[in-house]
Amino acid sequence: MRKSAGSILVGLLLACCYAPAAMAATWYISPSGDDLAGDGSIGNPWKTLVFATQTVTTPGDIIFVKSGTYLETEQIFLSAGVSLEGDSLNIPVIQSTVNTVFKELLGLKSPEGTDGNQYIRHLKFDGQNMYTYWAIWVAGRSNVTIRDCIIENFNDRGVIFSARSDFYEVPPDSIYSTGNRFYNNIINNCAKYTDTTYGSYGRGCLNIGGQIGMLIYSNVITQNQRPQGDNGWPIKYVNHGYLKNCRIYNNTLNKIPFGGNFPGQDGWDFCIELFNIEGLEIAGNTIHGSIDLNFNHKGSSEYSAWIHHNLISRDTLNSKYESGIIFEFGAESPVIEYNIIRNVSSGIQFNTRDSSIVSNVKIRKNLMANLASGEGTGTSGGILIVSEGTSSAIIDSMEIDNNTIVATTAQDREPWIGIYLDALNHGRATNIKIRNNIIVGFAGAWLKGSDTTTNIDQLHLLVNDPYNNGNNNLPLWPGGLPTNYVDTPYNIPGVDPLFDSSNNSYSLQPISPVIDLGIIIPGIPFLGVGPDLGYAEYGGGPPLASKLDDLYAQERGGKNIVQWSTASENNSNYFDVERASGTGSFHAIGRVNAKGLSTTRQYYSFTDNTPPTGINYYRLAMADKSNRIEFSKIVSVNNKAGRSMQFLYTQLSASGNPAVIRMNSTRKQGAKLVVSDATGRLLFNCDIELQPGINTFTRQVPVYARSIYFIRILTQEETIVTETLAGY
Repeated sequence: MRKSAGSILVGLLLACCYAPAAMAATWYISPSGDDLAGDGSIGNPWKTLVFATQTVTTPGDIIFVKSGTYLETEQIFLSAGVSLEGDSLNIPVIQSTVNTVFKELLGLKSPEGTDGNQYIRHLKFDGQNMYTYWAIWVAGRSNVTIRDCIIENFNDRGVIFSARSDFYEVPPDSIYSTGNRFYNNIINNCAKYTDTTYGSYGRGCLNIGGQIGMLIYSNVITQNQRPQGDNGWPIKYVNHGYLKNCRIYNNTLNKIPFGGNFPGQDGWDFCIELFNIEGLEIAGNTIHGSIDLNFNHKGSSEYSAWIHHNLISRDTLNSKYESGIIFEFGAESPVIEYNIIRNVSSGIQFNTRDSSIVSNVKIRKNLMANLASGEGTGTSGGILIVSEGTSSAIIDSMEIDNNTIVATTAQDREPWIGIYLDALNHGRATNIKIRNNIIVGFAGAWLKGSDTTTNIDQLHLLVNDPYNNGNNNLPLWPGGLPTNYVDTPYNIPGVDPLFDSSNNSYSLQPISPVIDLGIIIPGIPFLGVGPDLGYAEYGGGPPLASKLDDLYAQERGGKNIVQWSTASENNSNYFDVERASGTGSFHAIGRVNAKGLSTTRQYYSFTDNTPPTGINYYRLAMADKSNRIEFSKIVSVNNKAGRSMQFLYTQLSASGNPAVIRMNSTRKQGAKLVVSDATGRLLFNCDIELQPGINTFTRQVPVYARSIYFIRILTQEETIVTETLAGY
């Protein structure tokens, strides 16, 4: 398949990011190689990966794995700074006969705080029908990237990223790992649940702990291949989590439907289970299973968890009880918005223990549809406060706005309550606002309090439409009315919202009585004279005004260039370029107007003139004409302090004239000059000597077409790259 120029450019830029230092070497292995007679060259490669990793230990070096199948009989250890790369056109397969319990095939282990500065890509790791326990363990290292790999059929766990090199359920002893990335990978059948010898607890295909700013995106992780009760989780914590400002986005996660009658029988329904989180973002994922987050702290971030724009759904209703999003042991400032949750038993629930604190909650613009009671233990409904102890939860400020919550019409399976403020018989709640919601089809009531004592102060119900619910579409307060209770006449119980029956989206018809009826809530955009009730504004158009094609960023002369393209646009308004530095939150640093309407590819660029030193993360906030926002994936650039080189002028000729490269260097240093074409093909490679000041190099570079070319200068410490159009 022919690649677009944009995708070729992205690939080349990524390759530049991983370019080794100027004097680094590339070593080779091949199934036809020889560990004893080979020298690791391309013409005389070694045979096994274990031998290559024992031999190659110099940071910056690359072990290139040629196509074929490798049978590794020993555990492999990869030195910090050494990268593994397979043939991207015909991915090599690394098979394992290592079968020791709690031992990984490939280990990347160092003391806490070690800069790994390495990558693994274009390889398939095969656990030989679960013969090998774990696939890869990255322990104590930062700046490790695993991408474009396939990991299959390992017994207990797939990939582990941890700051610690043990399994104690505590944070790192001293230093968290930073800058790790896991993306574009496929993991199949690598997580166990049942283990009669070592205990029945969930392991993960991907396991993470002690991470700051880890990015996990564009992976497909599936755990449904084992018998019922034997499957672990797609993503799971390790070392009790301790995760700060990590981001999980644009993944597809598949977990086998739950088959037990109570939690823990035959496993759980979790796709993601994480402990001790701060500033976690889960966005844009397709999740067949649930999200379970425990010990949710805000820390120095704006939220403990920001869960948005996910599809959390089963293809069909399970006969058993299954959940959507679960918070356990309290939650500080969680934001749950723009999610679609379908075909499960509960939408969003807070499972509280003794005096669990749930504070500053925002639940808005979510669709929870076809919610159904299931066989087994669990409370069904839309938004639930649930007790797992003494019913002594503490709720301090909760906003439930513009959600559409719809029960199933399947006979005898409709949940009892839409919004259930339980777990407060011995606790308390204050400042709860429930506004602009549509709640349909719950047998008991659309809203219910605790059974014996309500213990709620300042509850405001403003402009909600409960329809076809029990208790005559009125709230149910068996423990007495809340104090400072506002149930305004602007609520419209019993009014049919008139969903559009032409699809299953629960959007509104033009004649719906709830259009423009809501109250204005800061942060929630709307069309017309006021917000519509429910999650979907009528006339708002498709979820994405712009179909983003490519997004990448690169450093040029101390500035960062963010470039992107759209495949099509419909009603698009603008792009806000947002930056996060270190472990901070994203903030807008500039705006680029969108084309608005286009069926052809459009190209955009933004220059960040003053990026901070260190790793800078960028994303786009894409807005349509109604100011609805969707977020892009995240890209990063590492800005080093005091770069020693800068391009001043480049000239390439397609008619045989010598190339001219003029650049500035702050000091005398050896370097390598490399020229590549737009497909990544190497055209020219030579050593140069830079002197302090302006340097001019004239070289005969074999350029034969008027096209885009890339010029790189590499030293032991840094790499700079520029693109240039060859003239005649």
